[in-house]
Amino acid sequence: MEEKIITIALLPYSKAEVLRSMLEAKGIECSLENVNLIQGAVATGVKVQIKAKDAKKAYPILNKLLGSIEKPMQKSENFILIPVDFSNYSLRAASMAFEIATELDSSVVFYHVIPQPDYFTIPYSDVMALDAGLYEHLKEREDYINEEFDKFLRKLSELVGKKVWQSVHMEQIVKMGYPEEDILSYTEIHPPRLIVMGIKGPDEGHGGVMGSTTAGVIYKANVPVLVIPEKAPLLNLAAVKKVVYATNFDEKDFIAIDKLLGLLQPFNTELTCLHIGDQDESEWDRAKLGNMSKVLKKNHKDAALKCVIVPGNDILQDLEKYIEKNDIDVLSLTTHKRNMITRIFNPSIARKMVFHLKTPLLVFHA
Repeated sequence: MEEKIITIALLPYSKAEVLRSMLEAKGIECSLENVNLIQGAVATGVKVQIKAKDAKKAYPILNKLLGSIEKPMQKSENFILIPVDFSNYSLRAASMAFEIATELDSSVVFYHVIPQPDYFTIPYSDVMALDAGLYEHLKEREDYINEEFDKFLRKLSELVGKKVWQSVHMEQIVKMGYPEEDILSYTEIHPPRLIVMGIKGPDEGHGGVMGSTTAGVIYKANVPVLVIPEKAPLLNLAAVKKVVYATNFDEKDFIAIDKLLGLLQPFNTELTCLHIGDQDESEWDRAKLGNMSKVLKKNHKDAALKCVIVPGNDILQDLEKYIEKNDIDVLSLTTHKRNMITRIFNPSIARKMVFHLKTPLLVFHA
């Protein structure tokens, strides 16, 4: 019986030839169709064809050629990453991170990025003048950062106490670069169990709610991010009793809730899956929430878990009311609901809102 032939790509002639060479180097028989040796290729491109049985071996090679290499999922390493800038809100976040590390039996890594000087990015001509004072300036900057780090760690050790301080393994990293990019690059190579960051609230007359570095890490990190606002009470984890997960009935919510319950397991915490929905769709929402509750309780029999629906049309105001009325300690979201996060941190809305400046936020990428 003749073996089935399939087309795995339609490419320009030059790329088709490169792919054929790569496939044949791996022992995969390959042929090209629609080749026009005079014009190089017909308008529709060149078909790259292989035997169907070789598809599994061929697709990674195709992805490599096209620049979309599939990366295997990396298992999280047992540490908590704490980006620090030596501020008071950074100190509060580090204190919370230390307590979490103690409960999860994890180590911590402090990460500080010295912003790259602008003069490193200026394009030079063929002749470059050497600035003799540049290296002295960098040395002074490095010495200053090391002094600030020492002060920060001394304050933190006093805050968490000698027993906790000595029980947690620590590492510290200082490098020059671009904070958001470097933090994200580090987590791709060494995925932590959790990133814990502090944020400063908006200044008077300023619309921003969080720094661009924190926002970038929230949107792009592939690991959970716990954000501790400047005005959040300095909680110890024994005081964190109520956590709300804002759901929109997305199938990825189940992945995020599994991760969330894994983090909450050592603590005596109640989790509420909360949906705020349009009153006109309340019947349909209740049906979806009932199904969600059934699945979660089946998968997490021992968890203190409930599902709640609140009719409403303004997610920000309704979340604020629910959090204040029910004494919620932590709000959790997923980054695939970009609209929700964008609306919460939108500068024009932020001036009217205060709840998210007081409530720690746990964000998942799902």
